[in-house]
Amino acid sequence: MNDKFLEELYENVILPSYKGVLDIGKISWKDHGKIGLDAWGHYFEDSKGKEYVLVFEDFPSSVSIDDGLSHEKVKIGNESSIKLAVSGSRYIPNVTGYFSLFREK
Repeated sequence: MNDKFLEELYENVILPSYKGVLDIGKISWKDHGKIGLDAWGHYFEDSKGKEYVLVFEDFPSSVSIDDGLSHEKVKIGNESSIKLAVSGSRYIPNVTGYFSLFREK
């Protein structure tokens, strides 16, 4: 899937949920890549230069970045991930599934 499309989707649909802890005014995307069997990492910096990784998974599990050493998971209230679905339950990689945000320590 086109990186630009995903970046715009994440900036307009997923990341606004983290508005209280993340400065979404100026996002600078750095990289996108597979980090597990069914997991992708989408790396970016906010306007203050803080690094984040938006992790997509088809179903939430433990991913390598969730080690508590280099990054910490950013929660929305008591929730540790956001589920994005479309009607008909169609699976679309990097779109329909679970998103978790990790912030550089």
